[in-house]
Amino acid sequence: MKLSIITINLNNYNGLLKTIESVAIQKFIDFEYIIVDGNSTDESVGLIKQSAERFLSISFKWISERDSGVFQAMNKGINMATGDYLLFVNSGDFLLDENALSDVFCNDYTADILCAQCNVSKNGNVMYVSGHIDIHTFRYYYKYSMNHQSTFIKRYLFEKFGMYREDLKFCGDWEFFLRTIILNNCSTQNVHRIICDYNLEGISSKEENILLYQEEVNLVLSEPLMQKFVPDYELWFKEREEMIYLKWIKSQHILYRVLVAYYKLAHWIVQRFKYVSSK
Repeated sequence: MKLSIITINLNNYNGLLKTIESVAIQKFIDFEYIIVDGNSTDESVGLIKQSAERFLSISFKWISERDSGVFQAMNKGINMATGDYLLFVNSGDFLLDENALSDVFCNDYTADILCAQCNVSKNGNVMYVSGHIDIHTFRYYYKYSMNHQSTFIKRYLFEKFGMYREDLKFCGDWEFFLRTIILNNCSTQNVHRIICDYNLEGISSKEENILLYQEEVNLVLSEPLMQKFVPDYELWFKEREEMIYLKWIKSQHILYRVLVAYYKLAHWIVQRFKYVSSK
């Protein structure tokens, strides 16, 4: 089987409905669909049971039980999966159109991780389209990550390099990309197709969780192996920011001239003081 699509959900009936609808209309059928529900108390479980009838031509699997968070739920989906590639489209996110998957798998990709594109939306409006990374370096992942909603990951990577870290609530996918792409040189390939819509109203995108997200990032970067090179990048980014400020000042011609004149005057006063003191 080429693909396993995994959706996790907790008490998000409307979002889950949107996600299921987008999967159900796909022309590409060489995939299985897995829904991991966190023991929802709304109408989600009823929707999942009804949806099973819509996926008669493909394997449809689901469970509903308590979990410790997003990444334990995603790991449960991984353990249920049999596809070559895994794609995580969680409740509230959706595949863009009926050809989203067929346009990807009409090509014979072999890379460990396929990097497609997605719309990043909030309140129903597209904020921007995620871009491609030309070269996957630590410098990029130090500040950014890829969207798992548009990233196809070979299943064997989880078997070889481990699952998502369940002690992380917000940045487990970012840590996984660091572990596989950066530390273990797993291969990547860009797919020039917008395949899905990522809803910014998810847990990791909420404003009140930004500080908690950054705390997790710092925790990951504090590990001994990361500290072999993190300080160098911290210094690089600091120097880069200083250069940005300097370039801005130089672009403000009058301000720049005033500062240069002030510097020359201060230098002259210091030298004059030293000369007088030596007399």
